[in-house]
Amino acid sequence: MMKIYLYLTIFISSFILYAQEEIIEEPISKIEQLILDIESEIDIEKRFDFSRSNSKETQLSDLKRIHKKLESDLKNAEDLSQRLISEFDENEKTLSELEERLTLKLGNLGEMFGVVKQVSGQTRGEFKNSITNIDNPNRDLFLQNLAESKKLPDLSDISGLWLELLKEIRNAETIKTISTEVLSADGDNSELEILRIGTFSITQNGKFLKHLIDTNQVEFLASQPAGVNKRKLRRLQNNDEGIFEVDIDPTRGAILEKLIQKKTFFQRIADGGFVGYVIILLGLGGVALASERIYVLRNTLQSIHDQENNSEIIENNLLGSLLQTAKENMNESLDSLELILDEKIQSITPTIEIRVKAIKLIATVAPLLGLLGTVIGMIETFQAITLFGTGDPKLMAGGISQALVTTMLGLIVAAPLLFMHSYAENYSKTIISFLEEKSSGIVANKTKQ
Repeated sequence: MMKIYLYLTIFISSFILYAQEEIIEEPISKIEQLILDIESEIDIEKRFDFSRSNSKETQLSDLKRIHKKLESDLKNAEDLSQRLISEFDENEKTLSELEERLTLKLGNLGEMFGVVKQVSGQTRGEFKNSITNIDNPNRDLFLQNLAESKKLPDLSDISGLWLELLKEIRNAETIKTISTEVLSADGDNSELEILRIGTFSITQNGKFLKHLIDTNQVEFLASQPAGVNKRKLRRLQNNDEGIFEVDIDPTRGAILEKLIQKKTFFQRIADGGFVGYVIILLGLGGVALASERIYVLRNTLQSIHDQENNSEIIENNLLGSLLQTAKENMNESLDSLELILDEKIQSITPTIEIRVKAIKLIATVAPLLGLLGTVIGMIETFQAITLFGTGDPKLMAGGISQALVTTMLGLIVAAPLLFMHSYAENYSKTIISFLEEKSSGIVANKTKQ
């Protein structure tokens, strides 16, 4: 295609030139012009083919030279590989002989080396978890180097390990005050003096602290465990000498973590929910009512005894009121007097027995409310099981807590109220029996007269 395009171009150019020269010269025939053009093109092609042939020969010569060089390099590399393999085998043989000689020379020292490394690693782990690491932070680097060392430990290394073990034994019986940064609940660091009680507990102003093993820091606990005597801990921290009885955690924080998670009395009451609060309010109201009734009835009985020992009629006294009624109706017939006194006692009885039965009602209702709370709690438990299954017991803990707490509160309220009701009822029956006895005595005296 390229040649055809070139021929056409030459032909068209010749035609144009021929047209222009047509006026001046005699025209050349088209065939002659075409022959001339073809001959010119043949010369160009011959020169191009000759140049291309020379270029291919040059490239072929270069490729032969490169191939020859690569063959030489390959041979050199194979020779080097054989030499290195031979050297590697010789070095392995030599290394094996040296290791065998080293093992023979080490003897028992090799076993000691392994024991020292093992003890160093175990000691490092124990010390890192110990609260004594707070005031001895640099010993970890020494134990790490000794545990990871590739050479035999010398006498100074073994002595250093033995010394660190003795120091830890001494720390276990030492109570020491340390100044260090303490991390608060809001994330602030403050320089405080803390008290380290052996290897067991760390406190500050009567509060237990927590040792963060990863960062070797100290922080306040989220909440202090219940039942800890803070005053004794403060006294121990503020005194240099003496014998003190304080609370410690021999498990290095494990017991404290469990005690913190343990719910307080008010938190357990809160687990009872609305029903629990209703039971508590009923219990408080019942105790207040029973206390008021017992106090009033005891004073009433005492006032009756005072009237009995007094010859004069005391106003605002039940026995006095009964005696006054009998005195005013002594002229009535025996049957009429007996009826009047019975009627008087019947009118006094409601004032004595008032609100006593309400105590027993509250004592009866409280366990029923506790049972209601139990049912509600079990319903919530089964709903949690329906939604989430039984894989996580914590999801059911809320319902079970409510079920048990309300039952407990109901029994706690009912038991003392039953005793108080019995006590108040005994007072009321004693008063009524005493008045009836006095009424019978008055009627008997009138019969004798």
